[in-house]
Amino acid sequence: MKEENHRQEQRAYDVSREKFPLPTNPAQRGVNTSLRGEDSWSNLLTLMEVLPDALVLVDADGSIKRINSQTEEMFGYTGAELEGLSLEILVPERYWGVHTLEREKYSTSPTTRPMGAGLDLYGLRKDGSEFPVDISLSPILFDGKLHVLAAVRDITLRKYLEAHEHESRATAEARLALLQLVLDELPTCVYFVTGSEARLVLANRAAVTVWGTEWPTGQPMVDFLNAHHIRLFDSNGQSLPPAAFATLRALEEGQTVFQHQEVIHHTDGTSLPVLVNAVALDQRLLTGLESGAGNLSISSAEPAALVVIQDITPLKEAEQVKDRFIGLVAHELRNPLAALKGFAQTLLRHSHGEKGAALAPWQRESLTEIDIATDRLNRLTEDLLDVVRLQAGRLQLYRESIDLVEITRHIITQMGQSSERHELTLVTSLPQVQAQVDRGRIEQVFMNLLTNAIKYSPAGGKVEVTLQVEKGQKEALISIRDYGIGIPQSEQADLFGRFVRGSNSQTQGIGGTGLGLYLSRELVSQHEGDIWFESTEGVGSTFYLRLPLSTDTSSSSTTDPSLRSG
Repeated sequence: MKEENHRQEQRAYDVSREKFPLPTNPAQRGVNTSLRGEDSWSNLLTLMEVLPDALVLVDADGSIKRINSQTEEMFGYTGAELEGLSLEILVPERYWGVHTLEREKYSTSPTTRPMGAGLDLYGLRKDGSEFPVDISLSPILFDGKLHVLAAVRDITLRKYLEAHEHESRATAEARLALLQLVLDELPTCVYFVTGSEARLVLANRAAVTVWGTEWPTGQPMVDFLNAHHIRLFDSNGQSLPPAAFATLRALEEGQTVFQHQEVIHHTDGTSLPVLVNAVALDQRLLTGLESGAGNLSISSAEPAALVVIQDITPLKEAEQVKDRFIGLVAHELRNPLAALKGFAQTLLRHSHGEKGAALAPWQRESLTEIDIATDRLNRLTEDLLDVVRLQAGRLQLYRESIDLVEITRHIITQMGQSSERHELTLVTSLPQVQAQVDRGRIEQVFMNLLTNAIKYSPAGGKVEVTLQVEKGQKEALISIRDYGIGIPQSEQADLFGRFVRGSNSQTQGIGGTGLGLYLSRELVSQHEGDIWFESTEGVGSTFYLRLPLSTDTSSSSTTDPSLRSG
């Protein structure tokens, strides 16, 4: 609106220059126009009518000489009613003193300029109502006498918009102040960022403790970390690239990143293990905070995230104690379990030969159950030892080039024989996919995921495995979909934790240790891969596994029926 008013004023100024050229007499410097005679007066009156602004022509004493029709409409007077009256009739009484002073000051230095710069000016209508105005003054010499042409604009709408903007800004600042007050009382680090580069909007006091220094408002996250030589690592001690930061992932992907473990390395050499939850915010939530509250620049068009960082140093210390205990117990279980299994198998073999007495059916059945139970205990023991190895950073991978299609088909065939109620299928259009991985560990991951798909589909049904490589990519994407009981939404964030199981599986009597998914995630991470899932309770789950390839591989996304396995 200000720009449009300026353009209108400029047009009026240009027209007046054409009709009334600037004076050349040095004695008249500062006065825009010098007029003489009836023709000039007539031209001036004509010009006043064609210009869009309300115009009032007054003499040096402040008496109104002429107004145009726009002024009549704005103030409610006719020209005949105002001519000869003091200009103060159009100004509220409380401004008369200031207005007279301004007019006298202007007569000593008559130039084209706004009236009362820095003052709130108001006009007074005939009916007594007031309205805010802007007034621009232009001096004119007529027959050697100073006159002033005042252009009056009603700025009621502009004032309303400015007041509304001020109110919105004040509301946004009040909301942020309240949020800051609440966040500062939390013992956990909380900060709010916006934009793809994660500019800081606000952070609580605990953030200084977590980062070891203050993060300035408005500074992008990577710039802040680089400026203070702060580095982020994963739980395995690998340096994280910015794209892997939980905060930047939430902004980039627009989805919440749950329970992401990171280790913050401070400038002084200290390290802090943390758990990060980065919640991507619906952009509609930012509508009330737009237009830059305080020193902030917030736009609902940009992504935003609320990030919570928890110091898990005490948890890590407790885990170390627990891991030592688990490792000790697991090692101590190995020998008696091996002996138990060996004796059970020996008795079973001898009972079928001539070296020993034949066993009764119930005895053979009991020995078979003992043999199966020891296998389960052995697997549990190995899982526990793997947990300890992972936590201690002692788990080693023995990589080799393997065909993911072949190994997936082999495991599906093996697992399919363990359940007659489930139909396992492999869908792929690839003859082979080579990857440099630890065969035993990747088999362990596949077995865990397929075991869960079967176990958590107690009614039976399909388990669909898909393997593909997107064109131009160097990663294999494997999905395992079941149509079982699914995972409750409220429990999905913690599912990859140790000893974590869905509550619905326990109510249905489905056994398990809650270590399979934890180990799968850690093993996949060791292979520089990624694992995630989608699940709806009562509908089923789909787990996704992404693994890097050792060579370039491309494929079509179509399905080749001849490559189905069951």
